[in-house]
Amino acid sequence: FFHNTVVFERAHFERNGLRYDESFEESEDYELWTRVLAGAEADVVAAPLVAYRLHPDQASKRRAELQRELGRRVALGQIAATALELSEADRELAWRFGFLQELAKDELERGARAYVELLTAFSGSGRYGRHELEPVRRIAARTVARRAGLARGAARARLLRRALALDPALALHVAERRARRARIGRQAEAIATETLRDAGSRGDDPVRAAVVLPEPTPYRTGMLDRLAERPELDLTVVYAAHAVQQRAWGVELGHRAVLLDGRRVPGASRLLRHDYPLSTGVFRALRDARPEVVVVSGWSTFASQATIAWCRRHGIPYVLLVESNERDARPGWRRAVKGAVVPTVIGGATEVFVVGTLGRESMRARGVDPERVSVVANTVDVERLAREAEELSDRRDALRGEIGLGRDDVAVLSVARLAPEKGLDTLVRAVRAADDPRLVLLLAGSGPERERLASLADRLGVRLVLLPDVPWARIAERYVVADVFALLSRHEPWGVVVNEAAACGLPLVLSDRVGAAYDLLEDGRNGVLVAVDDAGAAGAAIRELAADPARRAARGAASREIVREWGYEPSIETFVRVVLRVAGRSGRRP
Repeated sequence: FFHNTVVFERAHFERNGLRYDESFEESEDYELWTRVLAGAEADVVAAPLVAYRLHPDQASKRRAELQRELGRRVALGQIAATALELSEADRELAWRFGFLQELAKDELERGARAYVELLTAFSGSGRYGRHELEPVRRIAARTVARRAGLARGAARARLLRRALALDPALALHVAERRARRARIGRQAEAIATETLRDAGSRGDDPVRAAVVLPEPTPYRTGMLDRLAERPELDLTVVYAAHAVQQRAWGVELGHRAVLLDGRRVPGASRLLRHDYPLSTGVFRALRDARPEVVVVSGWSTFASQATIAWCRRHGIPYVLLVESNERDARPGWRRAVKGAVVPTVIGGATEVFVVGTLGRESMRARGVDPERVSVVANTVDVERLAREAEELSDRRDALRGEIGLGRDDVAVLSVARLAPEKGLDTLVRAVRAADDPRLVLLLAGSGPERERLASLADRLGVRLVLLPDVPWARIAERYVVADVFALLSRHEPWGVVVNEAAACGLPLVLSDRVGAAYDLLEDGRNGVLVAVDDAGAAGAAIRELAADPARRAARGAASREIVREWGYEPSIETFVRVVLRVAGRSGRRP
């Protein structure tokens, strides 16, 4: 233990007369801990809590030889008390072997035997259980393996066999330890760097935070604009590209932003479901922002991968924003790649943001401490959208008339890119299965499936209206003309359109691949959850809602009530709290 990091129970010291033995000079603390541990338990807090300054005049450098000799005296006394059968010469060998002191080649194997005998005696003391001894055996195995590197031929093989006998999974545990030490080292370095950088500065200075996102989107922009107004933050948002989803948003940014324009990789969208722009400008953007904390979205864009590498290289803590989950089907190669890459990315993150329940579930499955996971929602300005829908209610009949809807028609709306993963072909079949002549399917979006969906609807006799695009500022107009909202996606990590529909007071019919369903849909209260690609079940849900206007109204009101908790403010407060904590500007979780 570092001398200045130990906290102890004073009553125990007073009761047992525990004081420094000053004859041990530079090692008086080491000697004291051996006496403390003879009658008390101790544990280690893994978090770096002390900044320890190294300088040429400190005692451990000026009097290193004396400190080593005094420490040897303490250790040999403990070894003698633990391994009674070891000779004095073997006790000395065990100490030199375990403390990695110099040994002649002909002393290595004898030293290993003495060291393992010491371990056996310690393990057989009866003081510790098997679970508590496991890390001790791993330490011993690593020590023997390191010593094997000094031997040659058969001696080396025998030492390695000894190491593996102590820990059969030695290679795996060494790799895990290196990764963990590297992560903790980076975190500690970042804390030390900021301690030095902020020395003499006011504690209430805003935290320099950078957020790295794939593209600007209208629903997220509003939240970022409000975050930029928070006095606790000095915010810079870096976007990998103007668009990575084959769509372009007309977005006005009210926050400091850097829009990169990297070269596209041909064919990337077929593999990744989005473009993969080589946004090399992210390095300069981060350097210019000089962030104390970085929030980075995902791991599948070049910008996110480069950001994580940059943070690790410069010792800057990063918070990972996870929007994906484990519910959707993936080809084997995608699962393999994700399984290889994601643990390192998550493990290096100081904390994790998820957008909802499925994201939290995914992080739990990957062994992330729940205390490191917080929800920052993919959402819209719920209050504003609800207000706009209310204001448009007087124009509802006129807006419906503009798209050819009659007073008795029941409109089922889906707002989505017209692409295979959105399951819109299943929705066309579901409307057919509902078998109600009043039903009209409204599709708001553009994409490669437009003609195929129109042809399918014509063949099945489904009344289909392909709505023209409107600016996102007028998106409420799309929802107020509808009676039911449906999203039957095959792949939908969240689905912000569900937030929009709920804010506008619509009942919901969602597939079980829509991430938002697990937070914004209460089956039977504000809509129905159906299995992906089950047109029959979706049709039955639509038919039930079409038949009963009162039920539609009640479930729409429930949607609005549920989504009210998913506005901007809770996520903004969570974002600020986590960033301040990661930057060391506020207390840890209680």
